[in-house]
Amino acid sequence: MGSYSYLTIADYSIYDVKNSYSEELLNLFFLPNDFVVEQRDYSSRNKVFWGNAYESEEGQFTFKGFRQNVKHCKQRLEIYGMSHKEAKMDFLKAKGISVEEEFYSFPINKVSFEKYLEEIEDIIINQEKNYEEIFTNLRDSLKTGDLGIYGQSIKGHLYSILSVVPEDTIIEYDLTDVLNNGWVKEKDIKQINIEKILVLTEGKTDVEFISGILFKAYPHLYDYYHFIDFDEYKVESNASALVKLVVSLVAANIKHPIIVVFDNDTTGIMEMNRLMSLQFPANFKILKYPDLKSAKKYPTIGPTGIKKMNINGLACGIEMYFGEDTLTKDNKLIPIQWKAFNEKEKKYQGEISEKSYVQEEFRKKLKSKNYLNFTDMELILQEIFNAFK
Repeated sequence: MGSYSYLTIADYSIYDVKNSYSEELLNLFFLPNDFVVEQRDYSSRNKVFWGNAYESEEGQFTFKGFRQNVKHCKQRLEIYGMSHKEAKMDFLKAKGISVEEEFYSFPINKVSFEKYLEEIEDIIINQEKNYEEIFTNLRDSLKTGDLGIYGQSIKGHLYSILSVVPEDTIIEYDLTDVLNNGWVKEKDIKQINIEKILVLTEGKTDVEFISGILFKAYPHLYDYYHFIDFDEYKVESNASALVKLVVSLVAANIKHPIIVVFDNDTTGIMEMNRLMSLQFPANFKILKYPDLKSAKKYPTIGPTGIKKMNINGLACGIEMYFGEDTLTKDNKLIPIQWKAFNEKEKKYQGEISEKSYVQEEFRKKLKSKNYLNFTDMELILQEIFNAFK
């Protein structure tokens, strides 16, 4: 029979490869630390793929492969732009290809995306698999074709499957036999090639705190992002310098996915608007920190004393997203201090008046093992996660 690798989603096997494995599958779903080696009963070997071959066999074998849950794998697809809408568009495109090439002997053009999802969900629940090439009706063709239709992209196909199973469902890539029989080496399969998403910010503290909360709250996504190192390469850090850097990267025809994030303050928005007036390729996404509900009536210090104002778009640097617990000292919110007046925008630029204190408090917060409020920092992360959707 040979040695096979295969992927299982909710114990349903797909993408079996003889004497090898799919590098593309590994790159889409897994990281090196998702690799597991553990003892299992022979009788637990996947029944959709193996049938009854191991049902009565006693003893144990050493499972070798990758394991993750649906929620995390789905998020890994989404940060690169996959979504329900994209999966549906991919399905519709595949239908057109199937019709044009007359791949099926039933009217595939009449099958809706919703019907397709309903059908694959039921097939997974009933664990139905067909290894004969039957394309005379929808259900049999899906059981034959790994739950996909002819012409679908691997991303659209996988996202569709993940959409119909619970988020805590386990996904495994079983590489046991191809590893044990010497077809592939463990060191090679762990060389997973991730196209990292580059995140550019106005300054190094933005990098420190965004990457810090990303690692704390979403460790399974951390390795998919790369942040600019301001210290190592002596990169100038301010909104104007960020614009110059981005323009240089566009001019150099960089193909990497890049997210540019500006502060939600007077200067940041001014520079972001200047940048947005230019033409950008699809791999560049220009964002700003989102507006905050808590910033609509926030204490500020100006010539007329302390006054509550809406500081969204005027003074929301990274510190304003640390949470009210961090922004509070002696039972009072630390006020915004108005700085220079921007003549071009006819607005003041403001920042938190005790910036160093607030930053140190947030560093303690990041190191804490207790559950703490990161709701506002989460808003920034969601902007980044959804940038390519």
